[in-house]
Amino acid sequence: MTTSTSSPNAVESDLRRELSEKIDRGELDLPVLSDVATKIASMCLEASADARQLADTLNHDPALAGHVLRVANSSNYAPVEPIISLQQAISRLGFSTLGQIAFAIAIGSRVFHVPGHDAWVGEMWRHSTLTAGWAREVARVRRHNGESAFLCGLLHDVGMPVLLQTAVDVLRKANTRADRELLEPIVHELHGAAGARLAQAWKMPAWIGAAMLHHHESHTVRDHAIEVQTTQLADELAHWTSERPDETPEELIEHLHRLPILETLSLYDDELETLLSRRDKVLDFAGALQ
Repeated sequence: MTTSTSSPNAVESDLRRELSEKIDRGELDLPVLSDVATKIASMCLEASADARQLADTLNHDPALAGHVLRVANSSNYAPVEPIISLQQAISRLGFSTLGQIAFAIAIGSRVFHVPGHDAWVGEMWRHSTLTAGWAREVARVRRHNGESAFLCGLLHDVGMPVLLQTAVDVLRKANTRADRELLEPIVHELHGAAGARLAQAWKMPAWIGAAMLHHHESHTVRDHAIEVQTTQLADELAHWTSERPDETPEELIEHLHRLPILETLSLYDDELETLLSRRDKVLDFAGALQ
């Protein structure tokens, strides 16, 4: 890695090469999920899991349980009476939603945290929660598994904060620094591969790794196509929600028709209109996770 006297172009080139090599060699410094978070992720996908199991699991992580209760009592869910127990939260929100909230909170606190880049990482996390919310709605419209779609949406960009933290560490060792303008293209280019490595390390199902790796090119994917396609559409909808608030649903549908993803998803305009009408619901749900 070059030193602080190097030109920005040299720093960018050297950093891109070093990060690529770390990904290829499996040398990224990957965050470790707590046992509770890993178990909750599995329970979200198990039809046989029950509310008592989830409550018992959350009780093993008091900090996470307390955060879940704060979310359940937030204005997004507006309980008539304060929720004071996990059992009440489950009754109010439902097993699936509470499990998703708990896992998202664990991911947000463990992975989306890079000191010195708080605003940027906050944007990453907001986008991930919006994508998770939209993925869940896309799955419902297509009558597919909402829990798996949620996890793909939540984790699709998880390689970004991982890469950013690695880049910060590499630059620090080289006694140099780089701003967001230099780092952002590298992070965007390599985050899919970094995310796929993380999925392997966390022993996530193969379809989550596929969504991480291919969510910008889902029309070329054969394996796990449903999950990857759902994630790409949700990613597009999340960008629309946060970055183009003045764009009408009709304008968005016209934009989507220009993308290969829409043809592979086989969604009709009336289904898209139904989906887009849920924007406020997605915003509320994502807001509760942030």
